[in-house]
Formats: sequence, structure tokens, C-alpha cells
Amino acid sequence: MQLPAKGTGQGDTPVSTPREVDSRELLGNSDQLVIHHEQRRYVLRRTKSGKLILNA
Repeated sequence: MQLPAKGTGQGDTPVSTPREVDSRELLGNSDQLVIHHEQRRYVLRRTKSGKLILNA
């Protein structure tokens, strides 16, 4: 059985391409960025090994 391709059925909502942003543009010279979302505070942090962690 083969499933139809996503977004091809009648009444489907068009799929938008996600926006891409370089992490250097977000973090700048800092290793942390505070994001306020729906009355919550999140911290996006760059680790010493260069990975990103998002904490509430």
C-alpha cells in the first residue's frame, strides 16, 4: 500500500517552508539567547562543544 504525498489531498493546508536562521545571527557574541513565548521564558544556550540546548 502506498500513501499519498503529504499536502496533495483536497482541503489540505498548504505546507510552508520553515524559515532558516544561522545560530550566529541569533546568539551574536553571546552564548545565550532569552526567548519569550506564550508568557514563558526559554533560554537557548550554546554548549562548550558547540551544540545548542533550549531550556524552559
